[in-house]
Amino acid sequence: MYVVTYKLPGREKTFTAPTIPAAHKLFIKDYAEAAGEVKKVKIEKNDDPNFLMVVSYPTYRDFLANPKVYDARGYKKYAI
Repeated sequence: MYVVTYKLPGREKTFTAPTIPAAHKLFIKDYAEAAGEVKKVKIEKNDDPNFLMVVSYPTYRDFLANPKVYDARGYKKYAI
């Protein structure tokens, strides 16, 4: 399971889900109006204590939280 923490000014929101896109869907469902305020996103895995990522929200939203990305030729690829 992934533990995804959204860092907003003065507060944090944490979601746990089996995939990164699933955690993002939970965040958007409950806090879509706050998406523009997110500064950083911290990603951890329950089953791997050495796994830790901290990325900017645009990078997270555009690459990690989106299960379908396109390469330079326009072909669908699947992210993490």
